[in-house]
Amino acid sequence: MKNEHFSAYEELLLKSFDVALSAREQERLSLLMQNEPTLRRQSDQYLKIRDMMLRIEPDTFGPFFAERIMNQLKQRVNEIDYLIFFFFKKYQVLALGVLVALLITNLLLTDQLTLKSLFGVDQQTTEDILSIDLYKNLIEHP
Repeated sequence: MKNEHFSAYEELLLKSFDVALSAREQERLSLLMQNEPTLRRQSDQYLKIRDMMLRIEPDTFGPFFAERIMNQLKQRVNEIDYLIFFFFKKYQVLALGVLVALLITNLLLTDQLTLKSLFGVDQQTTEDILSIDLYKNLIEHP
């Protein structure tokens, strides 16, 4: 038997495993099985493989797999949020310390105790800003 014909017959054989064949197809297949020992051996191999596959129990992830995964994800998110919070908390305390140190430095270095001197704003600077604003108003509204 030629290979291209054999593949057509092999296809018919495989079809017979899953679907009821027509009378003509069944007769053709049984005639081939009698005359072709190769096709009979192939049929036996296919049947053995098919039986083994049917006996194999499919792998499963077990009950409530999706819920377990979702709970693990939520737990990981909570852990990450916790780590991020405490990571930045360290730097918040550091930033507050630097801010307090700057304010104390300004207090110690100034002559007068005012809110402007506390934040390091010079009287001269505020007067310059005011004069620029007045000059700007004069240019816009002559």
